[in-house]
Amino acid sequence: MVGRDRPRGEPAEGRPAEVELTVTADGTIAVDDAGPGVPPALAHSLFERFRSGSGSTGLGLSIASSVAQAHGGTLTVETSARGGARFLLKLPARGR
Repeated sequence: MVGRDRPRGEPAEGRPAEVELTVTADGTIAVDDAGPGVPPALAHSLFERFRSGSGSTGLGLSIASSVAQAHGGTLTVETSARGGARFLLKLPARGR
């Protein structure tokens, strides 16, 4: 496997494959994992096209961020309290 030390979806050695999904009162969707996290040097450019730390093509987060922005929202990353990455999706509320 080029660019990976383990198959996609398998946890790092000694870490459970856990993801926690939370929706806050303001409608923010947070996805936390207990993986290795995102290196600070990569976090600022993680949502750029063809930028990837995982050996993939680097389009997924760019597309997800573009979709969020097209709907007036944001997609950001920070360090999770669990030690891994925390992705935050914020979309504006819509009236009916």
